[in-house]
Amino acid sequence: MNDLQECLNIEIGAVQNVDTKKIIVSVEKEEVLNKLKINDIVILSGNNADEKLIGIVNRVSKKRINIDEYQDEGNDEDIEYSYNFCNVTLVGTFYKKLSAIKKNIFRRAVNTYPEINSMVYLADGSALSIIMNSLDNDIDSEKRLRIGKYASNKSVDAILDGNRFFQRHATIVGSTGSGKSFTVANILEKANELDHANIIVFDLHGEYNELSYAEQIKICDCDNGLHIPLWFFNYEEIHSLFIESSEGTSTNQRAAVIKHILEQKKEYIDKNMNGLSADIITADTTIPFSAKGLKEYLEDENIKEESTGEVYKSGDKKGQEKTKQGQYYGKLTNLITRLQTKLDDKKYGFVFNESDTVRAGYLNEFMAKIMGKDKKIKVIDLSEVPSDMLPVIIGIVTRLVYDVQFWMSPQNGESRHPLAFICDEAHLYMPKDTSKMRAVENKSLEIFEKISKEGRKYGVSLVIVSQRPAELNSTIISQCNNIISLKITNDRDKSAVATMLTDSLVGLVETLPNLDVGECIVIGDSIKLPTKILLDKPKEEPKSSTIDFWDRWIDGKGTVFDIDKAISCMIRQSR
Repeated sequence: MNDLQECLNIEIGAVQNVDTKKIIVSVEKEEVLNKLKINDIVILSGNNADEKLIGIVNRVSKKRINIDEYQDEGNDEDIEYSYNFCNVTLVGTFYKKLSAIKKNIFRRAVNTYPEINSMVYLADGSALSIIMNSLDNDIDSEKRLRIGKYASNKSVDAILDGNRFFQRHATIVGSTGSGKSFTVANILEKANELDHANIIVFDLHGEYNELSYAEQIKICDCDNGLHIPLWFFNYEEIHSLFIESSEGTSTNQRAAVIKHILEQKKEYIDKNMNGLSADIITADTTIPFSAKGLKEYLEDENIKEESTGEVYKSGDKKGQEKTKQGQYYGKLTNLITRLQTKLDDKKYGFVFNESDTVRAGYLNEFMAKIMGKDKKIKVIDLSEVPSDMLPVIIGIVTRLVYDVQFWMSPQNGESRHPLAFICDEAHLYMPKDTSKMRAVENKSLEIFEKISKEGRKYGVSLVIVSQRPAELNSTIISQCNNIISLKITNDRDKSAVATMLTDSLVGLVETLPNLDVGECIVIGDSIKLPTKILLDKPKEEPKSSTIDFWDRWIDGKGTVFDIDKAISCMIRQSR
């Protein structure tokens, strides 16, 4: 391999200004100024001959200055002077020789700054190849996550450190149509090549339900659909489903519900789970009980009368026992009506259809399907879950997976088998503004906040995917150390991405509106150089939600227009 110093052929100019955020370089030659582009890589002098500083161009300017000519013999003509310059952000250091065995190594650390008037060179041709090929020298081959090619040198693979990408959480953001689904499918395909990958995808629109290599899990009350019975819900989630806090009788409703649930869970343990004490059970413990049984209990309590211990001494009822209205007499009518409405609504069949779910073994089967290693990629299709239930259902699945992972105790030097959640359309259930959220939705959000802060210790990772980074929960996003940003045009979203970056890299945000579909900038500790990448196109593409309106209005090909069938599906709540 050539020496980097020998490949520095294009001289940009001299350093004129240095601060902690940027370096200003004068550009003496007009032809060099014309050649400079945003995101170009430049090379500056380091501490010694074996060390070079690497920077990225984030601004190119041509500034004209008028200078008053010395007035001699009535000459008052002005002279126009051009000052050409570029701004450079330092991103790392290139070491010709780091040790006896490590050569041509790139490090993200910047331990020194260039001197004033030191020369700056454009990394072009051979120099660029040397730098780009050094980026993944210290990433073991089995840890490499190849996502595409560098735009500045298409012969060099863009490599992420797979460990750091998932360990430190990640976010994938971009405007609609920028290629987020392709990016996710690209990562899924690369992970599926590993023998023991374990990824759970929350698919809200059915975009990934045709990937052949993934286990397809649909939450619905249909053939092969997966049910989430009421006993999976904790008490707060049950409360949100059919108990309204605003009602004057809500205290009685809550008391009646929690009393029955506790009794039924303890009774189930006594009858079916020998060796487990009913004394440890709370309303949140994941032990089976029947939703239909709950309704029958509430109906009985609503008309229940209690004995006073006295008898009638005269009249038609002489000798009969006197009664009084029970504790909940007439106070549960609205609660029963709401619960019955949910039981009758086909949309909620995946919760209330209890044909084979009121048994402890169902939880084991459910978790084995969601977390199991038979299929490395599990796509959970939530497209038929009602929108008001979506944050709750996602929260329940996430909470159960995290709890199982938490209680999986490693022994003899073992560690937990890690898994990652890919959270599509995350702004819908991880919002920044929680003022309009129900209490249960806040509870669902808390589990993601907990994973973002503590999940790494228990082998649980988050990959947040969203078209609206400005609407994402700030606590969760602050814990994501890796960002894959595709095209973003909205100013609020650009500002949200900027808050995730270090001060020295904020300038990269201004390049995001100019990215093409399938182009991205990756920033974080999983990649060495934060520059533009041309993403690989996945072999199996997700189903695009983008419809070509004009083309389909012209030819009508590949579209469906069956109103009768659509209405039938709407009534049945199943496609």
